[in-house]
Amino acid sequence: MVDAIILAGGSAKGLAEVPAKGLVPVNGRPMFEYVVDALSRCKDIDRICVVLPVEHSLNRLAAKADVVMATGSLPRVAKAGIDFLGTKNQVLILSADIPLISPEAISDFLERCSKRKAGFYYPIVKYGESEKRFPDVKRTYAKVKEGRFTGGNIVLVEPEFVNRNMAFIERMYELRKQPVKLARVLGIMFLFRFVLGLLSIGQLEERVGRLTQSTCMAVITPFIEIGVDVDKESDLQLATVALRGGTHE
Repeated sequence: MVDAIILAGGSAKGLAEVPAKGLVPVNGRPMFEYVVDALSRCKDIDRICVVLPVEHSLNRLAAKADVVMATGSLPRVAKAGIDFLGTKNQVLILSADIPLISPEAISDFLERCSKRKAGFYYPIVKYGESEKRFPDVKRTYAKVKEGRFTGGNIVLVEPEFVNRNMAFIERMYELRKQPVKLARVLGIMFLFRFVLGLLSIGQLEERVGRLTQSTCMAVITPFIEIGVDVDKESDLQLATVALRGGTHE
């Protein structure tokens, strides 16, 4: 079993007048509560920690999770959750804006991660999976030799990996929307080959592994729920309809 951290901060601009994205209401419930529900029903999850930038009562979920207040960059907020849990074992980190996530998706991801030892695991979903389940969802795909993939919104990571690479993680987070500067970190030729779809998943794993001095693994999952995040009004409407009636099964 592993502990889980839900990152419930971030801007809710364009979605609702609430102080944090995880508090955006979906059918009358804060969005992060659906993630708590899924984790609490997953046999592979032990403790659950919700990280918010503001005080918030869990009400009926109080017995299922703890709340930690933290502000700052996404990496710093994640570290606050890790520090609260105080574990040296692997930790599952999830964003709060994936209310469609299911216990089955979580267990499947963790099972696939267990096949190989690594310090960092990241889920990817092959093109076509989301179109089958949610035809109205628009996702950004990256091309590699194995096909076209989109990323998920959860990671499995060792606390030591985060502590050792905090400066690098923060730098990459800052540059995520600045391709020129990002190229200087990753290497211009490497990024050029990536853009052209000339790299394999293994080559991407190796490059990130070298930069972080760790083994990193991309995990192919069929569960698109891991990647369906609520970023815009149309996403919120989709989640509202899919989750109408309460807990998502």
